[in-house]
Amino acid sequence: MQSKFFVKTVICATALALVAAGCSRSDSGPENAGTTGGGNTPAASGAFGSLTDICGPGNAKGATARGVTDTEIRVGTVADPGFQGRPGLNQELFDSATVFTKWCNAAGGIAGREIKVDLLDAKLTEYRARILEACQNDFSLVGGGAVFDDVGQKDRLECLLPDIAGFVVSTQARGADLMVQVVPNPLDTLPVGDYKWLAEQFPDSVNKVGALTGSLPSTILVKDQAIEGAESQGMKVIYDAQYNAAGEPTWAPIAQTIKSKGIKGILWTGEPENLAKLEVGLADIGYKLDWIRADANHYDQKLQATGGGSIANTYVRSTVYPFEKASENPATQQYLDLYKEYLPSAKAKTYLGVQAFSSWILFARSVKACGNKVTAKCLLDESKRIGSTTWTGGGLHAAMNIRDQKSTECFSVLLANPKGFTLQDIDANDSIFNCTDGNILTLKGDYGKGTKLADVGKSISDLK
Repeated sequence: MQSKFFVKTVICATALALVAAGCSRSDSGPENAGTTGGGNTPAASGAFGSLTDICGPGNAKGATARGVTDTEIRVGTVADPGFQGRPGLNQELFDSATVFTKWCNAAGGIAGREIKVDLLDAKLTEYRARILEACQNDFSLVGGGAVFDDVGQKDRLECLLPDIAGFVVSTQARGADLMVQVVPNPLDTLPVGDYKWLAEQFPDSVNKVGALTGSLPSTILVKDQAIEGAESQGMKVIYDAQYNAAGEPTWAPIAQTIKSKGIKGILWTGEPENLAKLEVGLADIGYKLDWIRADANHYDQKLQATGGGSIANTYVRSTVYPFEKASENPATQQYLDLYKEYLPSAKAKTYLGVQAFSSWILFARSVKACGNKVTAKCLLDESKRIGSTTWTGGGLHAAMNIRDQKSTECFSVLLANPKGFTLQDIDANDSIFNCTDGNILTLKGDYGKGTKLADVGKSISDLK
């Protein structure tokens, strides 16, 4: 019989593969569990990047909703850092919540209301319990995400709890009601700009493509979407395999199979450590792929730390402005500076941390716009109005369609090498991003549906 620890490790490894910015940090414990906000921090400017007056003094009044009073607004952020199988899992969600609220409160809060954040540690297997807690105390969820976010969606909708999410994982959450994603990840479309770019850069590889993911249904769904996306751009997948979701005892057999089949490109769905170990296995037998395509959660130094000099030809799709060029982008530099000022011990350079920070900015601007009528309905309405179709979080990332929750056409590509990441030439037409029409594929496969208000006997008219 497998031990409980082994099972939990498999579960965590699987979840790491599910989202582009997914479970990317696991190098420290849950430093900030509890409630954060307030403190005697010196006054700060309430502007961020290209956006002005996000936070600051004001005269907003009224106990208009759960968690809202004349003087404060209480919200929740969910993450999994207390999971014993991978301590610190997605700690960056808590860190961005802490940094943003300290900065915003120092500037005067949201129209004068101080933000109080409940840091809700789901510990991987306690997501539903944390949602039930939030339903009792919090106005909204903001900037969070959890591995098993499927189990609490009905509870969240029953208590009409909005979620301005940092990321979502499951089918149930990706298509859920009362959910706003700052980097929309819908079930029926897929960004394919980078697949097209790879096919153009490596035409000799298109008929010899492989796909690899962990051996559990949830990651297989993500991999299947990747295959559909690749095939839409003329690629032919001749090797479709699954590895042990917790990692292989040795990657030599898979590396040897890749070599024997003459695979030239790999669609990888997973996490940085396992990909790095595969690349070590390939290097050990002297086989080099033309390319490996990985999602944004691989924009992580753990790839280099694990794979060292074996990292080669690994292309990571991204929608954030790279940290390596922060001096050229005021929003990215300000994000790093705020981390240095308010939480210097934290790991600032994480893709998921940026997504979460963007969620907080959208939340604050939306609440401010609601004024004395801060309600769940107003929050959701204003977030889609303010986010519109060109939300960038003040310049942190490519333009996102918040209003319609559609996939973005914009992308950049980062090439991983043993020393770090370098931005590639992708015929950018919007800053560093390629935002060309046709970069989005409408999927033909059936990838499930999200949890709806109707599933719990409610409708949008119940939202106040």
